[in-house]
Amino acid sequence: MNQKKVGTSRGRAKHAKRGEKRSFRRPKWVKGGEEWLCPECYKAVGERNRYKLICILGRSPAGFTVSSLTKALRLKQPTVTHHLQTLREVDAVETFPQGRERIYKLNRDAHCFEECKIPY
Repeated sequence: MNQKKVGTSRGRAKHAKRGEKRSFRRPKWVKGGEEWLCPECYKAVGERNRYKLICILGRSPAGFTVSSLTKALRLKQPTVTHHLQTLREVDAVETFPQGRERIYKLNRDAHCFEECKIPY
């Protein structure tokens, strides 16, 4: 039989070996902005629903709760929470506690919007 060696890394990118920074092509649903995005910015907009979330948050300076974002996006609450957590990891979203809920606002000073010029 054909046996694979366990624990070997095949197909590793050349840039990972040399320590170079990787860049990603801007997704087609992001109209405008830079043609190439850094990994953090691609993580923010590489998924279409996550970019929709950025656009919704960009329209309101007051922010939204998870329940209002769930209704606006027509997604389930765990999915919206997962996307918000990913956006928090790249510092694209800020949270503010309000009673038992949290208000999510777009961090307009984030790297994604300042340097990579992702439109919202």
